[in-house]
Formats: sequence, C-alpha cells, structure tokens
Amino acid sequence: MNQGSPELYITKHDDDSETQAIPLVRADVVNTIIVQFEKQGINMTEALRHANISREMLTDSSNMIVNTSVKSIFGKVYTDEGIFTFVEAVIHTQRTQLIPHFVRTLSKNLTLREVLTQFNLLIRESIPVASQYLEVNDNSAWFCSAMQHKEVNDWQEIFNVLYCVELIRSLTNNLAWRPKSLALIQSRHGQFAKNIPSDIQLLFSQQNTKISIDLELLDQTIYTHYPEPVAKEIIWHSTFTDTLYTALAPYVHEQNLDIELAATLLSMSTRSLQRKLLQEKNSFRAIKNSLLFNTACDLMKQNLNLTQISVQLGYADIAHFSRAFKRFSGIPPKRYQALLCDVTPDV
Repeated sequence: MNQGSPELYITKHDDDSETQAIPLVRADVVNTIIVQFEKQGINMTEALRHANISREMLTDSSNMIVNTSVKSIFGKVYTDEGIFTFVEAVIHTQRTQLIPHFVRTLSKNLTLREVLTQFNLLIRESIPVASQYLEVNDNSAWFCSAMQHKEVNDWQEIFNVLYCVELIRSLTNNLAWRPKSLALIQSRHGQFAKNIPSDIQLLFSQQNTKISIDLELLDQTIYTHYPEPVAKEIIWHSTFTDTLYTALAPYVHEQNLDIELAATLLSMSTRSLQRKLLQEKNSFRAIKNSLLFNTACDLMKQNLNLTQISVQLGYADIAHFSRAFKRFSGIPPKRYQALLCDVTPDV
C-alpha cells in the first residue's frame, strides 16, 4: 500500500542480513479509511484492538502508525467483508480525500509526465520515501509500483491499482479513463483479476504492479482546480533512531512500552533492533526515556496533574514516575511543571 497510504521507509537488516523496509503510515489517512468502512456498517472495534491501535492514535495527524498494524486492520476487513465492500470504501476515500489532498499540492504548470516522473518527490510530505516510477519506451508507458514488502497481499495490490487509476483520472479530468493493460503480482486466480473488465489486458505473476498509460497523455498539462500551492517545509527522518522514535510515539500513551513490543511492531527481532540502535550509538532505553520525558512535558502543558500523567505513561504510581522523571531531567516533575507555569511550587 504505497501511494494511497502515506508511508515512511527506512532500511533495516534482519539476522539474515536481508535488506527490507519499515514503513510507517500517517495516522489520519488510516483513520479516513476506517471512518468510511464504518459508514458502510462495518464494526472496526475488534480489528483495531487486534492491531493494538486506539482511536486516540488515529485522530492525531502527527502520528505515524506501523504498517504491520495497518495491514492487520485492512486485511481483516478484506477477509471478513469481501472484495466489493473493500473496493467501494477505498475508491470513495481515494476520490474524495486522499487524491485531492495530493493534487492540491501540485503546481498547475506540471505535465502528467512530470508528476509521474517526480512522484516520489512531489508526495514526500505524505510519503517521505515512496516507491513509484514511470517507465517509458518508444511504444508504451507504465506507472510502476515496487512495493516494499516480502509478501504482497491481494488487498494491498488492489488498493495500489485503484489509487494509480484514480490519480490518472483526476490529473486528466477524465473519470472514464482506464488502462489498456495491467500487470499484477497476484495470479490469474485472485479475486481482483476476476472482476477486472475483460477489455483490459492482464499480465499475471509479475515482479511489480504496473498500469499502462497512453503516450499522448504524458505531455498534457495536469488538471487541477486548486490554487497554486505554497511550498512547505518537509520534516525528514534520516536515521533509524528518528524513525523508531516516530513509530513508537503513538504507543506511549497506551501501554507500558518495552523492547519486545517495539520489536513486534516493527517486525524485527529484539537483537536486530538493539544492533541497529547500537550502530547509531543509541539504545532502546534512551529512546524510551526521551519519549516518556517529552510526552510528560506535553501533558503538563495541557494542565494534567502528575497522577494523571503517571497513569497515562504506564507507571505503577506517581512515585515511580517522579523518580524516572528526575533521573532523566535532573529535577522533580512538580518543580518542572511549576517552571512551565512560571509559579513557585508549594513546599
């Protein structure tokens, strides 16, 4: 699930030294699709619980959710509700929210060729490192997706293809457009393949997903009715430590976060996680302490009392929280909170 779900990729090395990717999905995008599922009468409570995701995590657009949890949610909906319910919700969300959000960031002077060639850069606000590319030769053009997963489930490829098609339709202002050819990772026996119009040529068991694009469309100026966008500063996550911090931030409020849970969320062994952090001269304990300290400070600014904060951060009692906070910051939390409020604490 690349284009439709903003993801952040970093490189990781498992014990077998195989290079893979750890994707993070922007929380508000996940929430948008979940809301649409619910509008169609699907109860998402069990799917969210099974994926260790709370409603609060999803409502903060600054949160990034680990992709294994997202895969768990969408995979369950696809399995339980079937392809048609899944596709209906995905298309509606892509047309009304995900694609308009991307298109409004594009300059009116771009051609379709430029958008697809520079897609990974243009969408970096939502997907810091995307994996799409335009493949052009004398006779054909393909918009390709090199998905960053060992195993690509049918629903992921469906989401991906639908996004690509809806994007081209939006940029060309032609809701009837569809590709003449489609290359799929899944086999001819997949549910998606069985429901694709018969006039589209299908190629099965391919290495990457690809949709064909008419060559004459590439040099057309894109259609957008949005005003010319203002450039925004992009926040880059350049190290494993930065990305791990971002991935774990939504979970600080929810449970007592330990290295086993962190490794599970990232589909890594604890040994691999520790080794990656050691390479950057860091440790899980240091990251966790930093997360807890920064989160505690944020909660203090919201005027929560120290008992409420200690409970939210998973401490057994306020005494344990106070000792941990003082060990990290050098001053007791009550004193720090007083400094934030610019008042003298009671003695």
